[in-house]
Amino acid sequence: MHSTPLLHDDYQRIVRRAHDNLASLTVPETSGPGVRPAVLESWNRSLGRLRDPGGVRVRMAYEADQLAEVRRRHPFHSIMGLLQSHLIEPAKEAGLLVALGDEQGRLLWVEGERAVRNRAESMGFVPGTDWSEDVMGTSAPGLALRSRTAVQISQAEHFSAEVHSWSCSAVPVTHPLTGQVLGIIDVTGGDDAVSSIVLPLLNSTAQAAGAGLSKLYTPDSGGLSPVGTGDGAYLEVTGARPQLSSPDGTRITLSGRHAEILLLLACNPDGISNAGLADRLWALGGSEVTVRAEIARLRRTIDHLGDLHLDARPYRLRGDIDSDVERTHRGLAQGDVETALNFYQGQVLPDSDAPGVREIGAELQALIRESLLQNGTWQQLWRYAGLAEAREDSEVLMSVLRLAPPEAPERNAAVVRLEALGY
Repeated sequence: MHSTPLLHDDYQRIVRRAHDNLASLTVPETSGPGVRPAVLESWNRSLGRLRDPGGVRVRMAYEADQLAEVRRRHPFHSIMGLLQSHLIEPAKEAGLLVALGDEQGRLLWVEGERAVRNRAESMGFVPGTDWSEDVMGTSAPGLALRSRTAVQISQAEHFSAEVHSWSCSAVPVTHPLTGQVLGIIDVTGGDDAVSSIVLPLLNSTAQAAGAGLSKLYTPDSGGLSPVGTGDGAYLEVTGARPQLSSPDGTRITLSGRHAEILLLLACNPDGISNAGLADRLWALGGSEVTVRAEIARLRRTIDHLGDLHLDARPYRLRGDIDSDVERTHRGLAQGDVETALNFYQGQVLPDSDAPGVREIGAELQALIRESLLQNGTWQQLWRYAGLAEAREDSEVLMSVLRLAPPEAPERNAAVVRLEALGY
């Protein structure tokens, strides 16, 4: 990955020398070349609260029995598929860790290769721990939440000496309509964690996450409340985790087969015969008996969601239902690429082999890609390039290079990807 001034030997020597002075509660002068001002300010605050950088101790905010429930209630749980495809999977492939935390800096998930997670445990970087500035001093998660901006912290810039062999980048996730901080996403590892391409990746992920969460939650005086879906049910099938929501905000995680059936019926409002549904679900080996069994199970799943129910002969959805597929199509039909991109979270049911689903997905993917190439801004193209289906799309990456201003850090990230593709 591309180098950064934060890792240059001269700068790190200055930082280490300055950090050594912290043991005597002395913050170095800021005149002349030296430690970055934002880091110095954080060191000052950390000294005031924690005193000794050698005495920082990890604090467990949630024990294992509490953590599962806290995760389930946090908004990130609802968009984990998006976070996996945009950030966690590419970071894991690069040997980096991704941490997802709440708005107070408490880590809820730490994802990455087992060997890297094992090493991170030695500094207490594990789910359930508090990495706010108040507890751990200067770090990317804590400082990003404090400053409400994207932050990179390299090696000895950390307040705690135990963390000096690591570097990290972090950005807060905010609700796009209100600016309320919903959580923090962080990339931690060796030098690559503060490379020039990490912040653009984090920023695009945070933007996509905020857009996704704005559809699911509205801020209120007590925190976040689920968004109802109007008068009908709402089906989400783009991305990794299919869900069905009721008008009151109740959400059901769907099995792959049930998501396939609901999508096919939602896209065919006049209904589909038993044989026709079997043909759309299985290329070979499907049977009408199996279809009837799946329909019976699906009825039990959805019978309490508003007025939604299934008719037979032909199979037809009754009641008001909308979907991210339909909303993406409507946005594209109206020439509103931004709205379409907000609803499109990735390939339609990416694990599905059902012929009818693959046809729906291929059509939508081709439409949104072509619309972005023809009418999208470079920011929209870069967001699309964060999806698994477009990460190695050279035409999309070339368009980012063509449209983005020279100073945009996303250009560097696009160049790195193109170089990896042999361009």
